[in-house]
Amino acid sequence: MPDTIRFQLNGREVLSTSPPAERLSRVLHLELGQTGTKTGCDAGDCGACSVMIGGELACACLVSVAQVAGQNILTVEGLGKTTLGAKLQQAFLARGAAQCGICTPGMLMAAYALLSNNGDPTPFEIEDGLSGVLCRCTGYRKIIEAVADAARNATEEYSSPLGSAAVGQRVPRLDGGPKVTGTEAFGADRIPT
Repeated sequence: MPDTIRFQLNGREVLSTSPPAERLSRVLHLELGQTGTKTGCDAGDCGACSVMIGGELACACLVSVAQVAGQNILTVEGLGKTTLGAKLQQAFLARGAAQCGICTPGMLMAAYALLSNNGDPTPFEIEDGLSGVLCRCTGYRKIIEAVADAARNATEEYSSPLGSAAVGQRVPRLDGGPKVTGTEAFGADRIPT
């Protein structure tokens, strides 16, 4: 039997039989089915694979699975189980901050790390806290506003996908929910192994 590496993933104990040097991002994605953690660069430059390891933000592509033995890992799939994570997801939906969705999990995790340590950040501190995650779709304004809303508990609730929308009224993205929860299926998430 191959060696196993045990750790907590989103509140449950998991075992990995991958080689100890395997990247955590690959183990999460291919072995454990956590496709919300996106791999953009495999070099720690884009931040799309950001996760919380023992309460600290880290790029999962730069960490071997052996390094997380016995640790608590939080990914975007488990974020909604936390009060702060649920606020962030709602704020991203309300502000339309989940554009294509590739960077969204990393942005949410970076925002979670920031607000866990600083519940009342300035706009500059929000920008700095998100600076390790690259987004090519936006000018970051909606993302920064969403994090500020979550910090102020100023998120909007929508009763239906279109609510009682009138011309010019903001409505949530119809595909936003799967993007902020990490359940959106992208082509690279279905690569046969």
